[in-house]
Amino acid sequence: MNDKEKAIAYISGAIATYSLKKEMGELDNEVSMYDFLDKTIPEELNSEAKIELIDEIFAYISNSLSKA
Repeated sequence: MNDKEKAIAYISGAIATYSLKKEMGELDNEVSMYDFLDKTIPEELNSEAKIELIDEIFAYISNSLSKA
């Protein structure tokens, strides 16, 4: 996998983790998804994990799940 593919996989999993932790009350209400991702993305993926990519992945996941 190249770094962009790794970033996509990581961001997807991190969004799911954020959602679960938020639902279970394990995160403060002030912690946004972007804050969570910013603190958890590995250093080697920082160059690929841009806000535009995060937004694109989040929109894709949201749209896909709304059709289910």
